[in-house]
Amino acid sequence: MKKTFFTKMTSAVIVAATIATLSPLKASAEWTQNDDRTWSYKEGNKVAKGWKNISNEWYYFNESGRMKTDWTYDKGNWYYLNNSGVMQEGWNNINGIWYYFNNSGEMQIGWIQDNNKWYYMNSNGAMQTGIQNIAGKIYYLDESGKLIESSNGSSQLFSNSGYSGQASAYNSADNDTVDINGLPQLPRNYSISIQAMAENKIFELMNEKRTEAGLKPLVIDNELVQIARYKSNHMIQYNYFDHTTPEGNNWTSWLKAINYEYTTTGENIAYNNYEPVELFNQWWNSPGHKANMMNPSYTKVGIGVISGNDKYMGTQTFSN
Repeated sequence: MKKTFFTKMTSAVIVAATIATLSPLKASAEWTQNDDRTWSYKEGNKVAKGWKNISNEWYYFNESGRMKTDWTYDKGNWYYLNNSGVMQEGWNNINGIWYYFNNSGEMQIGWIQDNNKWYYMNSNGAMQTGIQNIAGKIYYLDESGKLIESSNGSSQLFSNSGYSGQASAYNSADNDTVDINGLPQLPRNYSISIQAMAENKIFELMNEKRTEAGLKPLVIDNELVQIARYKSNHMIQYNYFDHTTPEGNNWTSWLKAINYEYTTTGENIAYNNYEPVELFNQWWNSPGHKANMMNPSYTKVGIGVISGNDKYMGTQTFSN
């Protein structure tokens, strides 16, 4: 998605030479530097004001005829003019934040499509990444800003049946199911509800910590999500709390059963009876669990938070 852009300083001599070469009929047009070190553009005795196309590049001059640089607001739209005053188009990284400008130089907000990929720009025009709640629906945008779609082509994430469909609230409907093809169907000793918004928030908090520490953020893996939710429900239905099941299995057995490929994996589990997002703090305040969340070897994660049997049961499943 991110294209390479080059900012070039253009001296008065080069600009004048370009104009003389490309526009011989306007030899009297010239760039002049003012006493305050700003630039103006003159055609004869007339100083350019407002928008001016010079050698196929757009510039903006204020009411005094001085060329503007940086952010410029005009008639309801924001534009960005580089150090040479040239209006920018397409993708631009400005002070570490990506923005997108259309062919008219107008900064874009909301959803944009570029090379058949979707991106979301907030109300300030900044490209968004990670989990985003947009108009009441949850989406996941990877670290390049690209919208990640599920295997069935759906782009809304974190529903009760996996990462596709409309986002569920903290208290979703009772009797949600988290069964996985290839694994035994779980009993329904207790009604459950998937805490999708809590999963989202835990994921966000964890990646904030990783980013602060200079680590790459983890990305959501749909199969790991299914395993994590299955494990949380497994502990609820069989009324235990351990990495090893009463049958002697663990999450690695389940990963093998669904033919999930990895070279390293880990698991965090926790529960409480009062607040699903608090599960994150329980993990963060435990050295071993924190180490899993901050492990640079992991690149993917699935988070499963299930409410049932008067508790919130949480599982994080990591892999690379």
